[in-house]
Amino acid sequence: MTKLKKFRAEHPEICSVLFLAVLCGLFIFWGLDFYPLLDVDETRYAIMSRDLSQSKDWNVLLLNSLPFMEKPPLYFWLVAVSIKIFGSFSEFAVRFPIALISTIFVFATYYFGKTVLSRKFGLVSAIILLTSVFFLIFSHIAILDMILTTCISISLYCAFLSFRQKDIYKKYCWWFFWTFAGLGFLAKGILALAIPFTVMFLYCLFTKNLKELFKPINFIVGFVIFLLIIMPWHIIMYRDYGWSFVNEYFIKHHFARLLTSEYIGRKHGILYFIPVFIVAFMPWTFIFLSTIPNVCKKLYERYKETEGKLILKIQAMFTAKDSEQEVLLFAALFFTVVFIVMSISSTKLPTYILPALPAAALITGYFWCTSENETSTLQTIKISTYIIAGIFILAALITSLAYVFLPQPIIEMVDSFKYSVLIGCAFVGIYLMLQLKTQKTLSIFSGYVIAMFFVITFAVTNLFSLLYAGGENELVLFSNYAKTQDTRLVTFDFAVKPSTKINYKEHIYFITDDNFEQLYTLVNNKSVPTFVIVKNSEVETKGYQDKLDKYLYLVQTGKKYSLYLNKQIPEKNRLILWIK
Repeated sequence: MTKLKKFRAEHPEICSVLFLAVLCGLFIFWGLDFYPLLDVDETRYAIMSRDLSQSKDWNVLLLNSLPFMEKPPLYFWLVAVSIKIFGSFSEFAVRFPIALISTIFVFATYYFGKTVLSRKFGLVSAIILLTSVFFLIFSHIAILDMILTTCISISLYCAFLSFRQKDIYKKYCWWFFWTFAGLGFLAKGILALAIPFTVMFLYCLFTKNLKELFKPINFIVGFVIFLLIIMPWHIIMYRDYGWSFVNEYFIKHHFARLLTSEYIGRKHGILYFIPVFIVAFMPWTFIFLSTIPNVCKKLYERYKETEGKLILKIQAMFTAKDSEQEVLLFAALFFTVVFIVMSISSTKLPTYILPALPAAALITGYFWCTSENETSTLQTIKISTYIIAGIFILAALITSLAYVFLPQPIIEMVDSFKYSVLIGCAFVGIYLMLQLKTQKTLSIFSGYVIAMFFVITFAVTNLFSLLYAGGENELVLFSNYAKTQDTRLVTFDFAVKPSTKINYKEHIYFITDDNFEQLYTLVNNKSVPTFVIVKNSEVETKGYQDKLDKYLYLVQTGKKYSLYLNKQIPEKNRLILWIK
């Protein structure tokens, strides 16, 4: 133990890096292949990446044999490369790139915090980011939002670090700013440029450094780098698809998403992301929210103390007087811009709030690091810990009581892990309470980390598989029956579910409404065996079982879906299909 303490004292950087590496291994990489691919986006993007890995043209993304022009290709390239490296289309191969990117993100946050303030600040902020709910979930699910968040954040880190460099090195930081903005653009589009540029414009404006942002060696050269990254693929796609690419990619899935949800759906009110963020940043949310009144109070005091015109008062509110205030100003602008941009967007999804998490982690990390010297902050941490501990203890009580009143099908689904959830929640809640008695912020902090390890362990071992068993497993099974040669697969009257493409690699006919004319046309064919997947609840609600029985033979009924085969296939041929 003495040697270990000595090594830690002599090599703090090595110890910090090793500690973060172990945490990333436990919180991100462990359990990546414990559960199947999840509908809708993860499965869809995984299948597209699989098909891309087998294609000769890596510029064109295909979904169900049709060009997919909603998204740029960087994410799909990474997953396709991963599939080739690991030699198989597996859950681990699909999720590995996102896990690796998430780990790089954590280390980038650590390095940024260490460079601008202290090693402690960097380590605490990185761990807060790593253990927040949405970061944990979406570092385990292979979708685009994590790579966008990483690119936005690292581009901003690079730009801010330029103000900590000697003049000779500043340009390289700005070039990296534009590089990561370009990579983000190639991952998910224009927000990767709009958000970082807006944040840095406001920061430079408030700190009177606009000339650095627009300095030719920084701005012009950087923008050229940005264009060199994004233009080749866009030019090729325009060459091959012309106006249809511009309309689908830029107009519909970039600008229309911001201005209207007519094409995409998912419309929510302007306050939608407030409750979403509260959940997303758990268990650190209450500490972060407690900083807002204090910050507002200090800003108001600055405003009142400053004499003169309104513009001078506003400038005084956002003037950073030392390194700590500069970091807080940067993080506050980062968070505010993301929150406002996502809130005014007409189309909203919970994952859109991910880019706000690193900014919140930096702010929370700073206040946690200074809690030992601030009585009010320490008191806030205690109150927050009581709330989090109470949530876990309440969850244990609800688990023990609700089990008695749950419907039998749900009881069967959760029976295998009911006791582990009950015991785990109770243990975490009690452990947090005990850590409070130590009066040590490090002990309390460790309690939060242990609590989130329990959460992600439960998610990868039980929760994600439970979601899959909610019907997606039946879709995979039924589509597997239909994957023999010279068969046709149809899904009828429910939303497109890409999990049907995991085993069935031919074109699938997705009929998303009760269009029986189209269905009858597809199944009225004696030469082609046609399997049809139907959602049971739609049949019961709309009462069209008789219409299905007219042309279809029931093969198998599941809890959520049923599989049919067209009656035109002779009965002896049905047996052959089953044998296959």
